[in-house]
Amino acid sequence: MKTHGGLHQHRGLIALTGTFLAALALSGCGNEKPIDPQAGHVSLAGEQTEITLRKKGPLPAERHPVISASRPEAEPVMRQAAQPVQIVQSVPMNNLTFSAHLPVSLKTPAALPSQPAAPAAPAVMSYSLQCDITDIANPLREVVTALEEKSLLYATGPLTDCSGIFHRVMLGLKHRCPAKDFPSVDGYRDSRALARWYHERGKLRLIRNAEESTDLLKPGAVLFFGRNGSEYRNFSVDDLLIPQKGIAHLGVVVKVHKNESGQVLHYELFHGHGSKGKTPASVTDWHKRTPTRSGYPPFGNGRQQWVAVARL
Repeated sequence: MKTHGGLHQHRGLIALTGTFLAALALSGCGNEKPIDPQAGHVSLAGEQTEITLRKKGPLPAERHPVISASRPEAEPVMRQAAQPVQIVQSVPMNNLTFSAHLPVSLKTPAALPSQPAAPAAPAVMSYSLQCDITDIANPLREVVTALEEKSLLYATGPLTDCSGIFHRVMLGLKHRCPAKDFPSVDGYRDSRALARWYHERGKLRLIRNAEESTDLLKPGAVLFFGRNGSEYRNFSVDDLLIPQKGIAHLGVVVKVHKNESGQVLHYELFHGHGSKGKTPASVTDWHKRTPTRSGYPPFGNGRQQWVAVARL
């Protein structure tokens, strides 16, 4: 009886032990979800949220990260699982550049630091604007200063006679004032041809009384002179264009001197002049209202009478 009774009791113990071992074996497959009586509702197989114990260390890539609901970090992780987050690279706002005129959109994206917007071109002063107005003094002064530094001896090299020096002035201004129209070296080489170029454009004025024409003496004025010792009274443009009779010299005014009442006393002229091979092109200031020598015409170039004027 004891044996039978003991066997009967052992049978109950064996049955309980087998049930426990079977449950333990099934829980290790990963198909069963342990139930925590304090966790409240537990999701069924058809739902998405899964709650289980988190293991330390990196998780396999194919498994979703899950943690125990009893741990403090459960709430933010579960929130992340329910709402997928797109990772966007952080960009400092002070590095963003937007268009000043167009709205920012998909077609007009902001310029990121890796692709900086092109810097604005610095403002550049255009000499063309300066040369299109009547005051040409500043660019003319620059050109004349540069030519004086070259010490170009009168008529000993290319473009070193009076008309050649004037062509050099125009070439220097053309570089600074590309919009302006100047006579070419090939078509208008000598002083009479240059006077004809201005006459063909209605820009040449004859000077019959120098003392009454001082309002035309300004920086940038191109002055034409007759032959040494010749007196010009009743003359025409055609007379001035005759070789050995008409225009024999020219230069450009760079500065005008007046008295307190505004009357022109004398002017400074840049030109090629002097003795051949000895005198460099330079500015001279002997062109006065009252010449210092007898028989010299007022506002002339030595003994050469001022007979015509144009403007650069």
